[in-house]
Amino acid sequence: MAVGCRPMDSPNKPKDLPEKLATSPIEIGSFALLEVVATERIGAFLYWGQPKDLFLPFSEQTRDVRVGQKVLIYVYLDNNQRPTASMRVDRNITRDVTDLQDGDQVDLQICAQTDIGFKAIINGKFMGVLYGDEVFKPLHYGQQLTGFIKKVRPDQKIDLTLDDPSKSGHRAAEGIDDMILSQLEASPDGFLAINDKTPAEEIYERFAVSKKKYKIALGGLYRQRLITVDEDGIRLVKKP
Repeated sequence: MAVGCRPMDSPNKPKDLPEKLATSPIEIGSFALLEVVATERIGAFLYWGQPKDLFLPFSEQTRDVRVGQKVLIYVYLDNNQRPTASMRVDRNITRDVTDLQDGDQVDLQICAQTDIGFKAIINGKFMGVLYGDEVFKPLHYGQQLTGFIKKVRPDQKIDLTLDDPSKSGHRAAEGIDDMILSQLEASPDGFLAINDKTPAEEIYERFAVSKKKYKIALGGLYRQRLITVDEDGIRLVKKP
């Protein structure tokens, strides 16, 4: 059931709200990142492009909220068939994951950071986990991005990845070797203080790739005798 947002201003419309959000439909049974525009004893109110703000009951809040904050919520109909918001994301996801297959490309929305990584809503319905040691770029609450199903586990839990599984292994190193060679050639002494023992975060900051892909590329360049790998970095082999 879609609730069409009228192209009219709410008295509580945030001043910096993109016009696109004000005219986009928000469906009952979907997740959305919305801004808190008012708080009362019974709950909070969120701007969603409708003449009346969306009510977020106190009982459906998982933490205190304040005006100006953006919260990720699920839109449902209460007992009186009124659109209502809930921050209880886990309670409103779909448990049957038979529609998902390993390797599927999916839409993700980050909903929480945990000790092991990030929880993300998948295709607006399911829940999965991005493991922190496999994420090499900043992620933030409510962020939307493309990802892939790494594995649907027997317990119906889902492991996610930001890397395309179809480009794994040596195919993933294509293009990275060119970047490494370009930086080595641009260096005055043909040397970079970064090798296969360098922390993953530093590798990602320099080449925007995971350590695994970087090591595959290094191995290929080494086997072609284009570089040497030393204790303190890598060096371009000078042509005779």
